[in-house]
Amino acid sequence: MDNSPLLNHYQIWLDDFTRINVFHGLCHQQITQWHRLTITSCLIPEGHSVEVVIPQCLLPLTRTGLIESCTTIPRLTKNIDYSLLPGVLLSECYRLGKSRLADQLQMLFRLHARPGIRQTLTLLCWCELVTGKDMKEWYELHLSLPDTLKQWLAIKQRAYRGLKALTDDYIRATRPV
Repeated sequence: MDNSPLLNHYQIWLDDFTRINVFHGLCHQQITQWHRLTITSCLIPEGHSVEVVIPQCLLPLTRTGLIESCTTIPRLTKNIDYSLLPGVLLSECYRLGKSRLADQLQMLFRLHARPGIRQTLTLLCWCELVTGKDMKEWYELHLSLPDTLKQWLAIKQRAYRGLKALTDDYIRATRPV
């Protein structure tokens, strides 16, 4: 395991949840391939670079590279309301000072509980976050009707070559056995 307290913190937490979910048949064993985390650097709209924990599978899609060692020793948090990748993403949003984005994601998770929406929002949000996209349009998504949200997600996914296929595979792996 990496010597980064930040990465180890999330990876151990995610591994624990993953192991429990697989054991109880709540998801497929293949889920572990999506649950390998790494650290990358991204430029945030405020103009400086920050280190962000991200699933390794998203690195090629976001065209970001991994950081060998993270020097950040942040205030470590865990969003325990959501497990697996959504919980890690929400925790990262809070750690990065993006509590408004985390609150919005949680609202979207509650409003749009159809299968696959949470996973799609999670992976897309991570891509947008690490590529430094302006997240303003995310703050109004709770106003969208389900079909409008689905169309918006499809359009946004096209910006990341391979994200739709990766998301579909991830959704299948998160389904109960």
